[in-house]
Amino acid sequence: MKDVDVQVEHLKMPVSSLNQLRRDAIEKFEKALEESIIRKNKKEIILDIPKNQQAQEKRPKVNLYLQKFDSKIDYSSLNYYEIYVPFKDLINREEIRDCIVILPTIIDENYRKLIEKNKQVFEKVKAIQISHLSQIEMLERMKIDKKMMADYCLNITNNLSEKVLRDLGIKRFTISPELDKKEFSTNMEKELVVYGRTCLMTSKYCPIGKNEDCKMVCQNGIYELQDRKDYIFPIVSDCINCHTKIFHSRVLTKNTKDWQVDFVRVDILDETKEEIEEIISRINP
Repeated sequence: MKDVDVQVEHLKMPVSSLNQLRRDAIEKFEKALEESIIRKNKKEIILDIPKNQQAQEKRPKVNLYLQKFDSKIDYSSLNYYEIYVPFKDLINREEIRDCIVILPTIIDENYRKLIEKNKQVFEKVKAIQISHLSQIEMLERMKIDKKMMADYCLNITNNLSEKVLRDLGIKRFTISPELDKKEFSTNMEKELVVYGRTCLMTSKYCPIGKNEDCKMVCQNGIYELQDRKDYIFPIVSDCINCHTKIFHSRVLTKNTKDWQVDFVRVDILDETKEEIEEIISRINP
């Protein structure tokens, strides 16, 4: 209120009445405000999604997803269909068969310059996996014309989010690991993570570098965080931008029963070659 003019004589009013008057006025104001922003258009949203009525008959193909690259492992000798490899690990390296390049979750100035400087990496791969919608625009600006896939961090949980990805040109998506069971409608390629540790957080703070005065020791050895309940959380640092990924203390496993997917994904963190072979053999005996 900007101006209140009251002209009375010999008026007495208890403070409780003034407070009640204030409360009534605020309540009426809040109600009027709510009614002013109610959506008038109650038209039902209709999704124009072609339904996939073909029952899945073939066994889904097994793909490998490398959370970090181990140069000591000959991945090409493993029994997978396609393999996901981080962008920085494909620079100045011979192409791994059936390779899909993984763009980092956060692309800051350092990573942007690195990607633009090593644009030839995209020429050697089958497809590109994105983890943020802004990366679609970045690839278009760089005139990169490759098959695009979406990671589960884009939270693909329903037909609407699936349609949005399809309209943006995404050809395959990884289903959110939060879902227990879900049927999607379109004929887009679908992938399900059946083994691996989910990434809980990507942090700009690097605990390894802070403790070691950033001598790039993060590139050697295995590092973990331990909480007050003695749970162990593996961490992986990226020396390009000093970001750190913190992974779940437990390994996620899922059964493919009741899931209509084209691919199953095995996420590899620090497993040995023998362990990877055993995991694949259990999934695809």
